Amino acid sequence: MAKQNKTLDELKQARDHTLVDIERLKSELQAEIEPASATDDDSADIAADIYERGKIISLIQSLEAKLHSLDRAIVLASKGTYGICEMCGEPIAPERLKIMPETTVCVRCASKLEEGIRRRQILVSGQDGDADDLFDDENDDTAEDSNQADDEF
Repeated sequence: MAKQNKTLDELKQARDHTLVDIERLKSELQAEIEPASATDDDSADIAADIYERGKIISLIQSLEAKLHSLDRAIVLASKGTYGICEMCGEPIAPERLKIMPETTVCVRCASKLEEGIRRRQILVSGQDGDADDLFDDENDDTAEDSNQADDEF
């Protein structure tokens, strides 16, 4: 029970640090926006400002996703199931939890999730026809293999 409370405290502390980081970045973003509206910079400065703002927004989004994951991990720690993969039910490696305390899936399941996301991105981005080319050769081979299999029976 003491270990569970320690883990819960560590997760809450990580959550608090993440909230502080989000607020700091929001302040930086606000500081970037205010002077830009008051001055007439050249296009190179404007482009650099836009890039910097985009970078800060991306960091904020990443930290907000981490915050959401930490909230989920805190719920699991409260239930006593923190450190057990939500997908396969196997223990998550302590090294992984040390590096990413917000994780709720093991490396193997995280890899499967990432693979699924990449496939979906390829399929979605391929709606203009580009992704179809990626799979044409694969589909042709599959079709030939199934025809050969039909001939064998």
